[in-house]
Amino acid sequence: MTYLDIVLIAVIHGLAGVLPLSAGGHFALFSGLASDPKGFAVVSIAAHLGVAAGLMLWLWRDCLAMATGIGRMVKGKSDPGGRLFLLLLAASVPAGLLSAWLLTVLVPANGQVLAAACLLIFGLLLALADRWGVTVSRIEHLGYGAAAIIGLVQMVALIPGVSRTGLAVTVARVLGYERREAARLALLLGIPALIGLGLFKLWHVREAVPLLLSTDLLLTAGLAAAAAWLAAGGMLAWLGRHTFLPFCLWRIMLGSGVIALYFLSA
Repeated sequence: MTYLDIVLIAVIHGLAGVLPLSAGGHFALFSGLASDPKGFAVVSIAAHLGVAAGLMLWLWRDCLAMATGIGRMVKGKSDPGGRLFLLLLAASVPAGLLSAWLLTVLVPANGQVLAAACLLIFGLLLALADRWGVTVSRIEHLGYGAAAIIGLVQMVALIPGVSRTGLAVTVARVLGYERREAARLALLLGIPALIGLGLFKLWHVREAVPLLLSTDLLLTAGLAAAAAWLAAGGMLAWLGRHTFLPFCLWRIMLGSGVIALYFLSA
């Protein structure tokens, strides 16, 4: 695997994985990057952990509030940071356990046409939810039931092209959350999801553990973290005044373009 491959994999994970674009969908469409399955898996593990680190750096206030809130809740005091931590647990633990089980008994569906169709369909769903969703709620209004629902729905993102971030945002917008708050919630949910997925894959490629400290994979993690930090900050800044439409248009154009090329070449 060349340095160019490593850079591209890290950047796609950091940008498409954080934005509602689907890193898995882009890798399925540009399958040459995954031509070496074992090397791609190891590099992806480093990228997942790097993206999680980048999100934690951008959302450091929320992470600090959760860390201090846990301590306050242990002492029997009510704390919004501690409550946010419990909400993330409610959203992440059931979905994580079910996803791990599914990944052990099923082979995730793949293929360029499927990924393109998912990019197109779920891009349209995001556009509709963003256009017609009401804007009345913030993360502070999130309940444990809604958190669990959003977490479980994210399991559909095991299919390339769906996008975990995009799906979380879509459901949050349908439930009435503000655009920026929906994106912030999706990013917060991405931290445990990415760490869990990275560790799950690492368990299945245990011989790669020493490799994670290699120069190449440290470079991957660093680039992915930087890309994720930029993507998170850029998206939240954009959503302060604008909609999710540019992300939806990218998904729709890319998905429909690949499908059109497939049928024209058939």
